[in-house]
Amino acid sequence: MKKIKKKVKKLLVLVCLGGIGYGIAKLLKTEAAQDKLFEVLGEDTYLAILEKVNLLGDLLAWPIHFVKALLP
Repeated sequence: MKKIKKKVKKLLVLVCLGGIGYGIAKLLKTEAAQDKLFEVLGEDTYLAILEKVNLLGDLLAWPIHFVKALLP
């Protein structure tokens, strides 16, 4: 029973982190946020950070997509 609870907690944490990563990626996709970051960081640094945030969001959101694929 304890093993199941630990697995459920880990899955819940992964889902929460996926949601947070997805929210950050959506926030960075707004035009105002992109313009501000582009001015502050410069093009190369900005694009590298944006790529890593998108990748992190995708990696953390895989449990959500997996569950959606299982549902009818």
